[in-house]
Amino acid sequence: MAKGDSYNSAYSVLETRRLAARARHLAKQEEILSKLPQIRQINDEITETGAGHTLAILSKNTREAAALRRKMDRLIALRANILEEAGYSENDLAMQYYCPVCQDTGIVNGKACRCMKDEITRQRQQMLTLLSPAPDNSFEQFRLEFYPKKALETSSGATVVPYSQMKAIFDYCKAYAANFSLNNKSLLMLGNAGLGKTHLACSIAKVCMEKGFVVMYASAQSLFSKIEQARYTDEDVISDILECDLFILDDLGAESMTNFSLSVFYNIVNTRMINGKPCIYTTNLASQSALQKRYGEKISSRLMGSCERLFFVGDDIRILKNR
Repeated sequence: MAKGDSYNSAYSVLETRRLAARARHLAKQEEILSKLPQIRQINDEITETGAGHTLAILSKNTREAAALRRKMDRLIALRANILEEAGYSENDLAMQYYCPVCQDTGIVNGKACRCMKDEITRQRQQMLTLLSPAPDNSFEQFRLEFYPKKALETSSGATVVPYSQMKAIFDYCKAYAANFSLNNKSLLMLGNAGLGKTHLACSIAKVCMEKGFVVMYASAQSLFSKIEQARYTDEDVISDILECDLFILDDLGAESMTNFSLSVFYNIVNTRMINGKPCIYTTNLASQSALQKRYGEKISSRLMGSCERLFFVGDDIRILKNR
């Protein structure tokens, strides 16, 4: 399992749950024993009888074991009757865990419990919400009416109708999210600023997380800044990125890049490509030549070759919305 912030945060949550369960258990026991002091004596007798029962079994004294078992059953029944008459139950004496499967340890048979995996996913969802510039974006909020229905000529000389092209991209992204699996192809969203790349990337993330997939998001600027800071520490920046089900790297081209961060970026792109783990990259760099100039041939060729390219066209929606 990755040793990133999401794991540490999830473990902390489970530790808090475990301590809270222990506190509730002790408080409930104290309440019951103060009202029903005879329960303490019965508990002691059950414990003593149980120990004798175990010794009898180990000694293969079946008659004594059976007799002690019957005594234990009578004591347990007596305790249950006293508790019931006072408005309690046997469950009130037992520890009530948030997750009874792992008893809030997060581990079952040496593996992560489902509750731990769910909490890690929740932590990553929370982190996505904190980091994303569009945390509440969804497909339902995407506004196709902002894209012109009049044909325009792109920088490459091609003629496109922005509304038609963006409708096709919208439908593709919606299907991509609805049918997401670890076999999905990576996406490279290209186009000028303000055309909805981040919105659709975050919309895909939202659907995938609701389906239980582990999604990570980072803006290029914040990621490469953190990579540079971690260069002189032991902080693990990329393990979660390499292992998550879907990684979104937003706004490529806006970051400051050094040879070191470039090598880490290559490692991310190449490792996830080799392992067949899907990514979504968004960038205002709209051509392979621009990507190559920025990141070099090895990275640009992998981005262009391993991804489904989606070319966003139209006018800056943020400007249109503010008019």
